[in-house]
Amino acid sequence: MTLYRLLMKHAYLTSFILGLFSAYAYAPYFFFPILILACSFLIKNLNGALNKKQTAGIFFCYGAGTGITGMTWITNALLIDGGQFALFIGPSLAGLGIFFGLFWLLPALFSRLALPGVRRWLAFACFFVFFEWIRSWFLTGFPWNLLGSVWTDYPWVLQFASVFGVYGLSFVTLLTFSSPALLPNKKPLYFSLFLIFLVTTGGAMRLYQAQNESVFGVHLRLVQPNIPQTLKWNAEKREENISTLLRLSHENNASVSHVIWPESALPYLIELNTAERLRLMSAVRQGGTLITGGLRVVNQANKQLANSVFLLNDLADIVGYVDKSHLVPFGEYVPFRQWLPLEKVVPIDSDFVAGKGVRTHHIPKAPPATVLVCYEIIFPHAVAPKKPRPDWIINVTNDGWYGISAGPYQHLGMAQLRAVEEGLPVIRAANTGISAVINPYGMIEKSLPLNTQGVVDSSLPRPLPPTVYARYGNVLWLAIVGFIFLFCFNTRKTGKK
Repeated sequence: MTLYRLLMKHAYLTSFILGLFSAYAYAPYFFFPILILACSFLIKNLNGALNKKQTAGIFFCYGAGTGITGMTWITNALLIDGGQFALFIGPSLAGLGIFFGLFWLLPALFSRLALPGVRRWLAFACFFVFFEWIRSWFLTGFPWNLLGSVWTDYPWVLQFASVFGVYGLSFVTLLTFSSPALLPNKKPLYFSLFLIFLVTTGGAMRLYQAQNESVFGVHLRLVQPNIPQTLKWNAEKREENISTLLRLSHENNASVSHVIWPESALPYLIELNTAERLRLMSAVRQGGTLITGGLRVVNQANKQLANSVFLLNDLADIVGYVDKSHLVPFGEYVPFRQWLPLEKVVPIDSDFVAGKGVRTHHIPKAPPATVLVCYEIIFPHAVAPKKPRPDWIINVTNDGWYGISAGPYQHLGMAQLRAVEEGLPVIRAANTGISAVINPYGMIEKSLPLNTQGVVDSSLPRPLPPTVYARYGNVLWLAIVGFIFLFCFNTRKTGKK
């Protein structure tokens, strides 16, 4: 009995198990062989004699498996607050499994409209990246673990995202890893290998020509206090927490011009507490700037708050602020609150108020920047406006919610992808890690490991000219997908004659 027939005896279970293990192709593991086996198994079935119901079942089970294993880090967040959300772990993982399963099932069903063989293989790849794009904005969007992000540890492949974004990488990845399914027809395999060769060679040439220059006069310090989430809002630990931030900020900071603290680093409302705000003067040297996450009072009467980033000068005056625009469903607000009697995970009485969208902001004594809070960095082509274009991206986050899991590594990888796509450096300050300085080629120049207390001192890398993806966004790859669609379905009509 061949391996394929053995697996097909229990096809749904096989598909689900392959999905569970496929999550290990992403950060921090990057175990690619499982994806080759999984994608080949799926395409082999798609081109086989299965009916629609069987096809739907196999692809749904696979997507559900990847969703569950790839998102297990959410269990840490649900166990933080005394375990009061522990009962939601099962339903949450099941819901995510269904969500991811649908985004594998639908491309499979649509691609059955093309004739079996090479045309159906190409059609599935097109439909798959099209539905990845939909996943990035549907119901506010959740583009976590897009297939192209398996390459974040391989900078020469990652450069392809500067032209076609992460969706282009997903397309090439799916074709390459699934091409063995079409054997003994060797042409798809040769084509895929040639395609990945072009991608890798082009990326290597781009990196070889890279000029890593820094902005004169800007010296950054990223502070990683490594405060456990269970102690972050503990009243008894408040003084110790702020003292840790101040100590790390002012130790040997004679040359530091900008100190950056993580998301919600401040354990109090600085707008309403002048004495505590004035303490922050010691965080920076004369003429310096402190950039820190904190909660901002939007409406005191209604107790409305925003998850914000404050800019403070050396006198602790607030010279600017940025409110988080893309809020986390069930974390920072409850969707359809009037029908869902649920509490959000973040222990604040009311829902957070969303900001006004991604904008370019003036940063004192530094180039203009976009400021993104936490998972705002995961959305392709939604991290930097075209006009006026920023010179860098500041990303403050608190991945302490995810504990020691794959979550912080995957989050970091998506920040690397945004750097390549936009041609902009990403400066990332994280509470428990991973804080990092990422150059516009997506390479990590300096970083601190997860669950480590310390600082990252670095210059600010210069931006590149706007990349093709920064200028045109998703237009190019959507056009290519459209042409392939025409090829697949025109060929089917010809075949019917």
